[in-house]
Amino acid sequence: MPRFRYEALTSTGNTVSNTQEANSKAELVSNLKTEGYWATSIVEETASEMEEMRFQFSLFRGRIKASEVEFFTYQMATLINAHVTLPRALGITLEQITNPKLRSVVEQVKYDVEHGAIFNAALAQHPKVFSDLYVNMVRAGETGGVLGVVLERLSEFAERQRLLRNEVISSLFYPAILLVSSIITLAVLTIFVIPKLTVMYADMGVDLPYLTQFLIAATDFLSLYGWIVLVACVAAVFGIRQFVRTENGRLMSDRLKLRLPLIGSVYSNVALVRFTRTMATLLENGVVLLSALRVVKDSIGNQVYTRAVTESEKGIERGSTLSKELQESNVFPRLVTHMITVGEESGNLEQMLAKLSTYYNLEIKKDLERLTSSIGPLVILVMGVVIGFLAVAMILPIYGATNLVAG
Repeated sequence: MPRFRYEALTSTGNTVSNTQEANSKAELVSNLKTEGYWATSIVEETASEMEEMRFQFSLFRGRIKASEVEFFTYQMATLINAHVTLPRALGITLEQITNPKLRSVVEQVKYDVEHGAIFNAALAQHPKVFSDLYVNMVRAGETGGVLGVVLERLSEFAERQRLLRNEVISSLFYPAILLVSSIITLAVLTIFVIPKLTVMYADMGVDLPYLTQFLIAATDFLSLYGWIVLVACVAAVFGIRQFVRTENGRLMSDRLKLRLPLIGSVYSNVALVRFTRTMATLLENGVVLLSALRVVKDSIGNQVYTRAVTESEKGIERGSTLSKELQESNVFPRLVTHMITVGEESGNLEQMLAKLSTYYNLEIKKDLERLTSSIGPLVILVMGVVIGFLAVAMILPIYGATNLVAG
């Protein structure tokens, strides 16, 4: 969908400028009128401009942490539930924000609200800070008159996401330390110890075993052409990253992630938690099923599941049910489709999805425990074999020389 840069007048005569996606200029004009703006200038962005803006905003995005948006949401929920008016709540929250980038965004949101814009429309002007899920839930809260409750649930949702992310990082911390330590040990042996022993063996003039000859040849190769290997590895990583950014590359990468031993189930369960938790939250807040699916498919984080949800959305538009479509996708586990079937038949779909979210969240914790308990010994075993090979390869010539002298 094309993106347009526009300038518009507010009801008070002030000028605002921003960017927004629309199918045409006429549609953008109509959208702006709905938000209380009157367009004075509309220019379609070129591809190069959009790439430049994406690059600039990637730097901008890196300076606004998810935890800061979470705290902003929590404060807003508390104030709205205390019956503080929306503009006043935004003003109070602004005083607590220390990040200048986030402060600038909230100031613009506050300005838009004070000049007649709907809260969710003002948030939608900053898609890199407030996701589609966030905006749609706020829209549902405003429509249903429960904005404070929705903001509270959004803050809880963000908190659970943050805790899950922290658990993953903490679980992989110990194996990462083991791996880095082993690599450093291997590098020290290869760079400093083996060359000195090689010189000593040359002075002794003994016949070297095949293991030792292989090790010395590998060390000489790395010392002469190591920089070529390093450049090739960097180029390969860069090429893979560029390929993964394409649609086919990302799909292939996500399929591979789900098939990985040990960690594949973690990727799968994380996607299922995002799907079930987001769907439950949206449905609880009055978002209709099709609208919820359109939002949730972009928050799953795995193209295999995203495509399955997209196809399910098409089937539901033709009159099918969510459980039937997900079952036919052959992607979602039977437990998910069975629970959704029960939810649809009983009219408690959001409750079933919430239970599924809790279940798979516990499964993630179990998977991470199994992962950490397996990766640690596995890293130790692999590095033990490698270091053991180095030790044997370097000791064998000494043993042979000793036997030669003794004989």
